[in-house]
Amino acid sequence: MSQTTIGAQHCSAFQDAPLTSYSQAETFQKVFEKYGRIDALCANAGIVDRSSIYILDHRDSDQIPPKPDLLCTDVDYKGVVYGTQLAIHFMRKNSGNAGPGGKIVCTASVAGVVPHPSYPEYNGAKAAVVNFVRGVAQILKKKDNISINAVCPGIVHTNIIPQAMIDAVSSECLTPVSTIVAAYERCLNDDSIFGKVIECSADKQFFLDTATLANGRVSQRAVTVWDPLFKMCHHESSGLPDAIP
Repeated sequence: MSQTTIGAQHCSAFQDAPLTSYSQAETFQKVFEKYGRIDALCANAGIVDRSSIYILDHRDSDQIPPKPDLLCTDVDYKGVVYGTQLAIHFMRKNSGNAGPGGKIVCTASVAGVVPHPSYPEYNGAKAAVVNFVRGVAQILKKKDNISINAVCPGIVHTNIIPQAMIDAVSSECLTPVSTIVAAYERCLNDDSIFGKVIECSADKQFFLDTATLANGRVSQRAVTVWDPLFKMCHHESSGLPDAIP
């Protein structure tokens, strides 16, 4: 662990956190013990596919193909779920003038909204993040004063994108890190924003609407909370105004 110091006061601490394991709880515990509260979780880790689901180079083989390497799903989605649950636990313990609650911002991707054939597993993991955020947002805000949102960057010049791919894209199609930081700051500073998915494209931000189902009320019924089921799964009523009793 390293620390940055201003005067005699430690203002930051850096710790390794095993994102694919629930043992990251130890990191949350250390942070809470050091600062007395956790106000924000920025779930920003991400990697792309480590193996090919297409197994094109296995076409002529009679052998069972090798097991897929699902580290991308473990980091990009499972790590978000683990981190979110741990953040909920500690944000409930926050005290002082600000009281309980906090902000969670998850980095998804535009590929989680419109899939990219080069990275099928990445598409699925980031789409899972988008729907996970939308799925938990109402309950977390209502019951625990926790706001959760997702940010979906476009093409950003990071280590997971080959330089040759960056070179092949015209400059106006690249998204600078500053746009993503601005979206994060928006989510962290605006208490009215929760359950939102924000596309970051070039220097712009856009709220993305949830997909609509085709058969109106009949379709919507399938995704409306039936409170007895919610209580069975989560041991407490949802409290949502449109829940079916």
